[in-house]
Order: sequence, then structure tokens, then C-alpha cells
Amino acid sequence: MGVFKAQVGVSNGNGGEPEWVEALVDTGATFTVLPDSLLRERVGVTPTRVLTFTLADGRERAMPVGSALIRVNGVEAPSPVVFGEEGQFLLGATTLQSLGLIADTTNHELMPAPRLYM
Repeated sequence: MGVFKAQVGVSNGNGGEPEWVEALVDTGATFTVLPDSLLRERVGVTPTRVLTFTLADGRERAMPVGSALIRVNGVEAPSPVVFGEEGQFLLGATTLQSLGLIADTTNHELMPAPRLYM
């Protein structure tokens, strides 16, 4: 699997310009993970629930989750976001699906999905 980064705009969906960050495209991650301080302080997203996640090393961790408006390649959609640690910028599969995008790991880019299934 190829690894690459993408420019991601994040907002709270209540108007205003998105905050732009560079995130690692991680199709193995279910949700998008962004720093808690970015989501709460800079963007104004608040957690709505806590979910327990299994981390890559097998440990489990309860983390807050909220909803943000995500913009990538000129397309935007609401998406669940996990309130992560400083320096965590992951663009996960749920967000990519919501945006109708797929990861082209050969060319290191996000592109429109050739077809979407219901």
C-alpha cells in the first residue's frame, strides 16, 4: 500500500473558511483523526460521543468523536472526526467514501471513485 499526503480543509459547517492541514491518506483507518486542539480551538468542533478504537498495536483506547465539514479536491461533505493527539493528521476511509474519492496509491493522489455502490 502506498502512503501519501493530501491537503484537507476542516470546518465546523457553520460558515467561515476551512482550516487547511496536510493529512496522511490512511485507507486502513476507519475515521479521520485530527488534533484535539485543531478541532476544538481553531475550528470549533465539539465532541458528540466517545468511541473505543483498536489501535495499530492492538491496544484499545476510548476517544471523543464529533462531526466536521471536510473539503478535499474541491469536494466537501460532513464526516465523523476523532479528536486525536497533537501531530495526528489522518484522512480515513469513511471520509473518503463520503467525499466519493478513492486513493490512487500508485500516483499518490485522490481521485473520484469510478462508481459508488448503495
